Amino acid sequence: MKLGIIVPWDSPFMFTAPAFNMLNWERPEGYEIRFIQGVGWCPANKHNTAVDKAQKWGADLIMFNGGDHVCPKDILPRMIKWIDDGWDMVHAMPPLRGVSDFGVPFKEVSFRVVGQLPPDYMTNCPGESIKILTYDDEPQQSHIAGTGNIMMRAEIFDKLVKPYFREVIKEDDLYGRYPMQDSQFIGRCTLEIDARMICDTTIKIAHLDVFGIDETYSERFKDKTSKKWSPSRELREYK
Repeated sequence: MKLGIIVPWDSPFMFTAPAFNMLNWERPEGYEIRFIQGVGWCPANKHNTAVDKAQKWGADLIMFNGGDHVCPKDILPRMIKWIDDGWDMVHAMPPLRGVSDFGVPFKEVSFRVVGQLPPDYMTNCPGESIKILTYDDEPQQSHIAGTGNIMMRAEIFDKLVKPYFREVIKEDDLYGRYPMQDSQFIGRCTLEIDARMICDTTIKIAHLDVFGIDETYSERFKDKTSKKWSPSRELREYK
């Protein structure tokens, strides 16, 4: 069995800590592993080029993993177990990097459809039509998520029309885009071709970011005042 692990990012979204984290992942028995980087002018293009490489290699399973994620070392066998149990896709929930329209800032999130979705559900998703999953929930079926950390059967792509990932441009005078090329793809898989996806709420992931430190931080983080504490040491221990 071949497992292609796609990292569809380069600088500035590729951090050193996740690179070493992936190097130390447990390798499941019976699988040949290959890490594949996506390239291109936009997120959708990066995802598509990486999938193309994985397909040409002959991958049986394809996994997407963000270059800004630090994951548990045993994430591969934990995800493969769900595939072996009959699921087509399995995903974990990296906490959001910022603020979403649902929930609180920096919260993990996945959507399970419980009602009728409108045709434009990607840009207009009514709250009564979805259940928002968090780490507090048991592992269960999910329908919409990002591709930050997800594993799927490669055969799913055979049922989809290319391009797999698409950018959606906003109809405004700034020619902006909706940052949902990945969740749109997942929705096509689960809602259009009925691929069964489970959200493993037991897999905890650190979502890295770079941010400015200002004069308020000394007071906000004064509870960390200790000679024994340092950010670099905590990150090493997490990895």
